[in-house]
Amino acid sequence: MRPLTISEIERATGVTRSTVYYYIGEGLLPPGQKVSATRSVYHHSHVDLLGEIGRLKDEGLDLKKIGEMLADRVEAAAEDAAGLALRQNEQTRSAILDAAAHRFAENGYEKTRISDICRDVGVTSQTLYSHFPSKRHLFIACFRVYFDWMRAQVDPAIEQTDDSAARMVWRSWAGYGIRALSPDLQAVARVEALDPESELQPLVRETYERMLADTEQELAAERDLRANPGLFDTALVVHGLLGAFESMLMRAQWDDEFTVADVMRNHVAVFAAVRAAYAGRVDLTEDWQAVSALVERLAAQPPSRNGSSGGMKENL
Repeated sequence: MRPLTISEIERATGVTRSTVYYYIGEGLLPPGQKVSATRSVYHHSHVDLLGEIGRLKDEGLDLKKIGEMLADRVEAAAEDAAGLALRQNEQTRSAILDAAAHRFAENGYEKTRISDICRDVGVTSQTLYSHFPSKRHLFIACFRVYFDWMRAQVDPAIEQTDDSAARMVWRSWAGYGIRALSPDLQAVARVEALDPESELQPLVRETYERMLADTEQELAAERDLRANPGLFDTALVVHGLLGAFESMLMRAQWDDEFTVADVMRNHVAVFAAVRAAYAGRVDLTEDWQAVSALVERLAAQPPSRNGSSGGMKENL
């Protein structure tokens, strides 16, 4: 059931909007639900209540008595209207995102116009900006849309295999698909993710966490805690795997030396190496012990801002 505008309320009941607003002020009707700064919507229960108010007035009851009789229905109608407005807001936001994702994929960020997205959805720019404060915000929100599009394509295959390396092959392909849909999106997302002052950082972080959740769970499940103790932090490892993949894609884009298959092969090989270390098939204890003290010393002594090595050689 879709919401009604004030004009539709007038046509359905024959009651003028000024009277509707008066009844709202007197508590005989629930207020309309704001869906933008200048637009409210109404539930079909408003129509029913207006009919009941008219009937009771014809019976000679005053508005105070009518208000007392209809109090419970007005309260229930308010809840219905709020739920309806919320659903419409969610539907509008989803429609804007879908249209924007298609436009950005077709035209790129710079050539996509907000006016075109509004026309596709049938909303005003004011409505769009009530959901997404800026074009950049909308662009970053499309990261999640592209991920969902690619996820829908690979999930059936992922669910049919028990091999986590095979699942990583599918995820690598999906990552390549996201890149193909919007080559500049991941670069913009990375900038926002690294800016502690960016209001978009939580949105980027949420998307990355969702992208990496399955791989993180798989590595954790395959991990032998006796193997390479204290060496791996899974949250950092999965972000490192994604960072490696994005860097490989960047390198492949420079020239024709590397293909899509090369990128996927190297990415899955790195994942397989990590998985082997997690499972204890590769022992990195001696390798780590050889450099662990150096890591601790350097981590405690950040590089000098002026480029001087200072006491660095002593530590080496």
